Amino acid sequence: MDIVKVGIEKILYPMMELKNGNRIRKYTKELINSGLAGEQTAALRDRRLRDLLSACKRHVPAYKDAEISDDDIRRDPLGALSKFPVLTKREFQMNGPERYISNAAEKTGLISNSSGGSTGQPVKFYMDRYTVEHYEAARWRGLSWHGITPGSRSVMIWGNPIELEANKEKIAKIKNRFLKNRIIISAYALSAESIGEHVRTINRYRPEYIYGYSSALYGFAALLKNCPQKIKVRLKAVVSTAETLHDEQREYIGEAFGAPVVNEYGARDAGILAYECASGHMHISSENVVIEILDPVTLKPLPAGESGLVVTTDLNNLSMPRLRYVLGDMATLSDGVCGCGVNLPLIESVDGRQDDLFQLPNGTLVHGNFINQLSRQYDSILQFQLTQQSVTDAVLRIVKKGDINEFVGKVCGQLPGVNVTVEIVDEIPPAKSGKFRYAIREFELGGN
Repeated sequence: MDIVKVGIEKILYPMMELKNGNRIRKYTKELINSGLAGEQTAALRDRRLRDLLSACKRHVPAYKDAEISDDDIRRDPLGALSKFPVLTKREFQMNGPERYISNAAEKTGLISNSSGGSTGQPVKFYMDRYTVEHYEAARWRGLSWHGITPGSRSVMIWGNPIELEANKEKIAKIKNRFLKNRIIISAYALSAESIGEHVRTINRYRPEYIYGYSSALYGFAALLKNCPQKIKVRLKAVVSTAETLHDEQREYIGEAFGAPVVNEYGARDAGILAYECASGHMHISSENVVIEILDPVTLKPLPAGESGLVVTTDLNNLSMPRLRYVLGDMATLSDGVCGCGVNLPLIESVDGRQDDLFQLPNGTLVHGNFINQLSRQYDSILQFQLTQQSVTDAVLRIVKKGDINEFVGKVCGQLPGVNVTVEIVDEIPPAKSGKFRYAIREFELGGN
């Protein structure tokens, strides 16, 4: 018996509900039931969208002058939403983020967050507890399709907080272990020398599932190939998140870990957007978000089967609404129906959103997400992109509005042995796909 799991689910969560009014379990149950309900799900989405658009018109300075009537919103909320302009991350920053804060929001209840995401543009924004709890509920609903519950033991192949003081790092480990029933293996220092100990850790800890960046999971799986130690734990799933999961990565990861690979699609500034079910289809969290797929040039809606820009409207963030928010990802919708019993619309594929692993001269792999984490600490960084051209050379492009020396020093500190050339630029253009990438490796792992 996993005593920590029992403690989390039977003691900790009920205490949080009684003491703090935590409603994650309540919302998770509602989402599970909603996903099985079909037409009721669409009705719930429309009701939440009406409430959101009405609140934006009344209380959000950025949307008060929108020429959409209350009758339009009441009669056809999706049609009314389409009349609002799309909102890019740059426009959000340049317009003034404070204009998107609702004057009806309880200021003491605002939760500050930030995201560099896959666009290389650090964005600071606010949420509230209601929003966060719905994000978490969507994740646990998706994981429940694979027999995973909030107390399930896990190993995260993730980015450890950079430069934590020793005592704070120890406290963080204790909280992860006993309050979340998980341990973290750093994605920033995967190497042939460390892989054996990581495998032994996993086998001793016996997690129900593994969770991590797709490229970090792939890098871990590649190192496992030549490791004498093997994963002996029977896992319910290996959950890939934060990046595009390519078919070849899925197959390689599944073979290495001996478990089904599950794709989670989400964003720090948009929540859990879709989750893969046991039948292999990506179900959209349509009770929480409206997803549009638009032509990257014309910004016109695209039909199912065509790849385009992902534009999201979070239905639960009434404190700082961002209508038709462009994530910078590319994806394709499906008009198919899944036979798993979950009656939620489908994403056919997520076509963008990829970080890269960097390779140091000594062979150590460093996940590119470290620069994303660092950027959140500096308001002086408007946009960035780190391109590694060889194991010894990289270029760091920065759009700045202040001093960047400390940021540059920390980036270089994460890439020992790599010569980093800094270029100050006015703009960083997107890739041909229409997507910005902040971490790019231009050579094959193991190359020069």
